[in-house]
Amino acid sequence: MEQLKGLPLGRQIVLGAGVLLLIDTFFNWQQASAFGLTAGQSAWHGFLGIVMCLALIVLLAWTAAKAFGVTLPVNVPDGLSSLGLSALILVFAFLKAVTDSYVHWPAWLGVILAAGIGYGAWLVFQASGESLPSMSTTTGGGGSGQATPPEAPPSEPQRPADV
Repeated sequence: MEQLKGLPLGRQIVLGAGVLLLIDTFFNWQQASAFGLTAGQSAWHGFLGIVMCLALIVLLAWTAAKAFGVTLPVNVPDGLSSLGLSALILVFAFLKAVTDSYVHWPAWLGVILAAGIGYGAWLVFQASGESLPSMSTTTGGGGSGQATPPEAPPSEPQRPADV
């Protein structure tokens, strides 16, 4: 518990809102009632819900691993990956809430919790000192996000002087 209290605010928000969202995903995000009968489906129903929930589990595992000092791959940027996963969670939660029929209150609570996760991930990203990849207008950059300097034109071969 002391390790959790010692975490930066961003990670605390991501873990807290993430666990609450995970619990919320098991409630009925869609619900319909007729003739005294009620039926519903959780957030785990459908493509949007499955992707959102799996991204949430990955983000929670990533954040918990960082919180407890587990060594993770060095070449994966921590702040940027947290920000990307949280954006995916927020977009898919919102799309699920506005595109599904018979949306019930847990769906809107899920969108609010996903926004909280996004805020916490933004704090983690800012604290990491990383920067967003820049979009290059130079072609041939290989998609690395870094502009490559233009190549110099080939020099013309030297011709011997006519005598």
